[in-house]
Amino acid sequence: MPSCKTTCAYCGVGCGVTVNNLIETDSISFSHHPTLTVSGDSEHSANSGDLCGKGLALIDSLNIPNKLLYPRRRNRSGLEAGDQNISWSAATVEIAKNFKDTIAEYGVDSVAFYLSGQLLTEDYYVANKLAKGFMGTANVDTNSRLCMSSAVSAHIRAFGEDVVPGCYEDLQLADVVVLVGANTAWTHPVLFKKILAARAKRGTKIVVIDPRLTATASQADLHLQLTPGSDLHLFNGLLCSLADKGQLNDDYIHRHTEGFKQALHSARQSGATQADIVDVTGLEADKIELFYALYQQDHKVVTASSQGVNQSTSGTNTANAIINCHLARGDIGQVGCGPLSLTGQPNAMGGREVGGLATQLACHLGFSEPERQLVGDFWQTSALPKSKGLTATEMFADMAKGKIKAVWILGTNPAVSMPDTQLVKQALQQCDYVVVSDITADTDTAQYADMLLPAQGWSEKSGTVTNSERTISRQRGFIQPQGESKADWWALCEVAKQLGFNDEFAFKDSADIFNEYANLTVKVQQNFPEKQLSLAGLSDLSTEQYKQLIPTQWPVEHVDAIGQKNIRLFTQGQFATHSGKAHFVETRLSQASDIQAVIDHHSLSQNRVRLNSGRSRDQWHTMTRTGHIEQLAASNYQPELMLDAHTLNKHGLEAGGLVAIKTDNLVEPLIARAVIDESLLQDTAFLSMHWSSQFSKSGGVNKVTAAHVDPFSKQPGFKNQWVELQHQQVLQQGIEWGQTLIDPQQLCWDVKQQLRGGVCRHIAATSSFTSEMMELEQHRGANLSPLSYHRIMHWRDQDKQIYCILSQGSLKSLLITCEQVLDIDVNAIQSFINNPFDTKFIKYLHQVLRAGSRKVVCACTGVTENEIEQQMLVSFDCGATTTALIVDAVQQKLKCSAVCGSCLNQVNDIADSVIAEQQKSKQEVA
Repeated sequence: MPSCKTTCAYCGVGCGVTVNNLIETDSISFSHHPTLTVSGDSEHSANSGDLCGKGLALIDSLNIPNKLLYPRRRNRSGLEAGDQNISWSAATVEIAKNFKDTIAEYGVDSVAFYLSGQLLTEDYYVANKLAKGFMGTANVDTNSRLCMSSAVSAHIRAFGEDVVPGCYEDLQLADVVVLVGANTAWTHPVLFKKILAARAKRGTKIVVIDPRLTATASQADLHLQLTPGSDLHLFNGLLCSLADKGQLNDDYIHRHTEGFKQALHSARQSGATQADIVDVTGLEADKIELFYALYQQDHKVVTASSQGVNQSTSGTNTANAIINCHLARGDIGQVGCGPLSLTGQPNAMGGREVGGLATQLACHLGFSEPERQLVGDFWQTSALPKSKGLTATEMFADMAKGKIKAVWILGTNPAVSMPDTQLVKQALQQCDYVVVSDITADTDTAQYADMLLPAQGWSEKSGTVTNSERTISRQRGFIQPQGESKADWWALCEVAKQLGFNDEFAFKDSADIFNEYANLTVKVQQNFPEKQLSLAGLSDLSTEQYKQLIPTQWPVEHVDAIGQKNIRLFTQGQFATHSGKAHFVETRLSQASDIQAVIDHHSLSQNRVRLNSGRSRDQWHTMTRTGHIEQLAASNYQPELMLDAHTLNKHGLEAGGLVAIKTDNLVEPLIARAVIDESLLQDTAFLSMHWSSQFSKSGGVNKVTAAHVDPFSKQPGFKNQWVELQHQQVLQQGIEWGQTLIDPQQLCWDVKQQLRGGVCRHIAATSSFTSEMMELEQHRGANLSPLSYHRIMHWRDQDKQIYCILSQGSLKSLLITCEQVLDIDVNAIQSFINNPFDTKFIKYLHQVLRAGSRKVVCACTGVTENEIEQQMLVSFDCGATTTALIVDAVQQKLKCSAVCGSCLNQVNDIADSVIAEQQKSKQEVA
């Protein structure tokens, strides 16, 4: 395998990836993966050769700790022997029997499937066909419910179908790009790089609407830092402003839309006067007018939105308010114009196409009798449910009540990603039978499984994915699957056969599945010609043609359209509704109480803040596939609660100290490190979404997230949570390398960080955890088997206590404690574990302790803040005295921010700081 073209496993941009093998072998196996390299596919329309830091580290992601290699039966009762590897045959027989018996005793509503945007389209298709088509349950939902379902509902309400009209090219052709609730520089960095290039080339204006001054907002021409949850008011006001300023496309509205008068009246009724909008959003009136003017002039505008819009209890209405404004302009489907929903996962779009949501059947169909009849006839089944099933929050709520007795979870980690994770864990604990298909046994969810199935991961599996602009790309396997890991579609088919559905699931390969799905889209279009989803041109591919399929944007009407791109929909104003006209939607707040929650600034008690959550730059979801990659863990190695100094002081917190985050339903608080970020609004805070119990004892942010949902999409409102903050007093804290010495039960803070060649633990406790250390010398090796330890070395260095465990002259474990946060180069110390303990090491250790550490700024190159500063000082001395010149020089020398660009804002900030310090020094000298 000299090279393989595949698709990135992370966000919805859907970047093409080229994998190169530096050493050709007859059979590439996992053991050879160090010889593999990745680069961006220059021929893929999504990225044209660019990749972000996570994409560049894809090969490093392959060495998954505790990789699941064989089907594993688990005993959750603890009464007998523990986990046991079993054959696939035994596993599928057991799964089929449990689901069949459960349905026989409790009915079809007692079983459920929970799927993932990490699955391939073929996996999704088979799961939905099995569950909805033959088991007869509509309780099939996906974690897309948590990130994209508000956009789905908005598309259906406005256009008649879950369709994104535009494409990525529009970001490069627009005069104005508005990013709403989207930290694109971090979450979709390849697209943000395109936007920045458009600004440099043609003067595109960038507007960012976000309560935080994010990496994206810091590079915007206009940042609207509005009150959390108030974006709906802003866009309702925009619709009214378009009407008041005579900027409506009256002809388009009359000929191609319905419901405009009602939508405009609703917007006015919701409080769309300038005074109302200023009060609700907290924005200055002139900034609001400047924003509105960008839509009212003869500009081509793209409004791109993501989780800041979707993950809200008014997310669907906000998305529709954005669409309303573009319908009013008449620019849907036009070049450089329109709404663009930025998908969070690599195949959330593909899952929606084949019915991954509980509210859909395959091919964008619903549960009406004609739609059910079509799918039933195509699949030759009479078991299709008559109505939609339980959505994600409903599913786990019913599981907690004992109504869901068996569940199969594929490729996702709901014990971390769902809201109110305490309830989710209780539900999984109570559920009679839990099947989990994943690539590792370490996830929080896997701990509740009765059966673990080894799924093929990226690099092993083969199929298709669809990105945010409707481009279908091949994801190809390029290493031999490890152990007995199997494609998810294969595992589902084997269970289906055990249930007696042999012929219906006799798929030979993923190409076979794709062809059936493509043919179903043809049948749907014949019966529902208004539908846009069509893969007619891909419905008769040979296995070889499928293997060689190049990225292709749907709809694909003819085989000669394979490879097409930049296809816009609804360009002629003909939509997928029964009337053929788009629908303006009335977009009042979802609940009467919502407006009060947004504008009642006086409701803040002494210890309540609005907690926001979102992605970090270098991590992915619950870190199952990125947490073990050293260069990605370096920039954010611990859960950090970001808040401004006023809020910090108001709540009696300490910068760098630990803070307990509390809600009424918690038994134990969520612990995080308090970090000052002066760009945040007062009485708000931010915490990364990625942490889980796998990496942090305290768990993840959704421990404190309530399961309040949007009434239309049933998507949880993750982004605006009320919490209480309290200083977490600790007596002792430290860092531990090597074999674990300190019992986690003693700790209130225990965070794992991946290092080069090992792991360290950042720990803290309310009482001393080192008092037992000296006792170990008297019980040599008793608690540290299988190794026998000769002695413990203990000494003090300034304010630090150092404990070394030695065996046969080598350093096996090292613990450094302090009353304050330790600032240490953790990788430098890790390099001495299992190496000789001598005076040279002690001298080096003391040097490291005094030197401290600097954060990695650029995950692509591994360059630290200190390295950037030093190079910038050199550039400054050489005459580069502006930010642009200094940044350009450091990009040339160190390559930081020159690869994917997602750290450009940080590099700019460092340059500004260096210039300010140097100018200050010169003034002082003068």
